[in-house]
Amino acid sequence: MTEGPGSVRREQGTTSDAVVASGAPATRNWTLELVRVFSIAVVVFVHWVSVRVTVVDGVVRGEATLHGRPIWLATWVLQVMPLFFLAGGYANTLVVDRCRAEGRTYGAYLGARARRLSIPVVALILFFVPLGLALGAYSDNAAATVADIVASPLWFLAIYLVAAAVAPLMLRAHDRSPWSAPAALLGASLLIDALRFNGYGRYAEWNLIFVWLFCHQLGVLYARRTFQRATDGAIVAAGVAGIVALVVMVGPGPYFPTMLGLLDAPVSNLAPPTSALSILAVAQFAVILLADRRLTAWTPRDSSRRVLGVIVATLMPIYLWHIPVMAVLTAPSLFLPAILPRDPALWWMTRPLWLIVGLAALICAVRILIRWDILWSAFTPRTTTSATITGTVLSAAGIFVLWRIGLGTDTTALLAALAVVLGTALLTTTRRTTPSG
Repeated sequence: MTEGPGSVRREQGTTSDAVVASGAPATRNWTLELVRVFSIAVVVFVHWVSVRVTVVDGVVRGEATLHGRPIWLATWVLQVMPLFFLAGGYANTLVVDRCRAEGRTYGAYLGARARRLSIPVVALILFFVPLGLALGAYSDNAAATVADIVASPLWFLAIYLVAAAVAPLMLRAHDRSPWSAPAALLGASLLIDALRFNGYGRYAEWNLIFVWLFCHQLGVLYARRTFQRATDGAIVAAGVAGIVALVVMVGPGPYFPTMLGLLDAPVSNLAPPTSALSILAVAQFAVILLADRRLTAWTPRDSSRRVLGVIVATLMPIYLWHIPVMAVLTAPSLFLPAILPRDPALWWMTRPLWLIVGLAALICAVRILIRWDILWSAFTPRTTTSATITGTVLSAAGIFVLWRIGLGTDTTALLAALAVVLGTALLTTTRRTTPSG
């Protein structure tokens, strides 16, 4: 889930670079494939129904639509971002192990991973910067609103770039002592929470690193099969302990009662993240372990496998573009505001049609983005360690700034966008790949 800036049974087979980038290694884990597909479906659905856009006297307004205590409880099930980082930890572990087995350098590992994460953002920049300039000529408010909306998913890319960059180090830490890294990360996030809840809120965003790297480290535990000998009862006990801990953290306080920002609960455990997300990830991890044991002998049919493969291979463009697609579909209402239902009941009645139209538009966008990806695949990733580290830092920093301030056309946003473009260029060589065969 994203909140605005103020917010991978096992089968051998070939794997394209696009699939590797999305976190699906050559050895497919169908449990995690299903988790990924479920998670992206939840993210798209929630985002497409959680904001009602209206235009009043030329002013664009976005109003939260979800509220009420039942929705508060539902957010603890609908919060799936820990699953993305867990799946990423699993995938990065397999990629790092493969690079080590092949004798590849850190630069070779990082260049390929970071470039694949940065390329979709370059497409976003090239599309929305000119659009922002055009909208600015019509309405500064509209341009600013679109800039914030389209940048809202970018926090994930920035943090995941950091997770990918430090994955070899985190893997070494696990291989020396499996519990040291998770314990240290959880302890650090709890310390940040203590500071935050005692008046030092300026440190809260450090948990963007500690919380999400904790979730990523759970994926390392999963890939290393650390819990292989644990009984079902022990796994259930760990999951129940996590739920009990969440109840204690939220009940007496001071943690927030929702996992997403809602109309009647604008501050949640997501933005900035709190340790409640780490504990939720433990409970989710227990469910995945239990499901995985029961799906060991299961392999989807050919048709289902193809569908899963396509969705997993396009997870990044789906995630990155589902909100921009929503913004583009809403843009005509700036000129014809009457087409936007102002009555909440009528607005909800139109959501099925909105979801169908949005899905069709998103599919078209993803097909175009696949062609964009093919253009970049004609050039090889850079493997020099210094260049790949520099490119990754530039990309991650630029993406983070764009998330914080929006993908606008002011000087700071343009400099951040330029950093992403330069970082992606540094991660790419000028050598064309040689077609095989």
